Amino acid sequence: SSGYQRRVRGILGVPQALSYSGYSGIGLMLLCVVVASYTGLTLSRNWLHVKDQYPHCSKPYQSIGYSAYGRFGEIIVQVCATVTLVGGCCAYVLIAAQSLANFILTVFESDSIGYRSCVIIMGIVFLLVLIFGAGRESLVVAISATILSLLFTLLIIFGIVQTGKPVNYQPFKISAKSWFLSFGKFLFAFGGHSAFPNFQKENEKPTKTFLVLS
Repeated sequence: SSGYQRRVRGILGVPQALSYSGYSGIGLMLLCVVVASYTGLTLSRNWLHVKDQYPHCSKPYQSIGYSAYGRFGEIIVQVCATVTLVGGCCAYVLIAAQSLANFILTVFESDSIGYRSCVIIMGIVFLLVLIFGAGRESLVVAISATILSLLFTLLIIFGIVQTGKPVNYQPFKISAKSWFLSFGKFLFAFGGHSAFPNFQKENEKPTKTFLVLS
């Protein structure tokens, strides 16, 4: 299972999660799509209701919580958003470091830098990216990530078409553990709600909820 966890994450990990959860993964993935879309649109509508109260708000997600449940709601949303973002950031740093270490080992046939050094390198890179902040600046980062994900997806499809199915291919034996690991991978791919109100807030046409959600 550790090898399964180290391979791919995010939206590029969905095909592997589907493979490790069997046909039930199709329903699981559709469930995640429906829940993510519904909750995203709900956040969008909530922000449209309260945005006039906070014209210069830098934390729209927390403002929605404050409007709903007062100070208590704001604190709860802040804690949930912080835990989600910090956990996601740590995961991305470790994933990126693992990918960088594998890349150096494959291309240069050397592990002189090491995984721990790659963690530090990627931590610095992520820190520099955070300088862009939120709103229009982070939208550039989001667009770049989308383009790169599309590029990687096309490369994966091209590689599959070129190589075909291995002669010794054996379907993965699905177990309860692999199913729940796949479920976690699906959730990871469809996460990011805490950043959604920020993108909508800085959008010139915030009422275009479907465009922002996409």
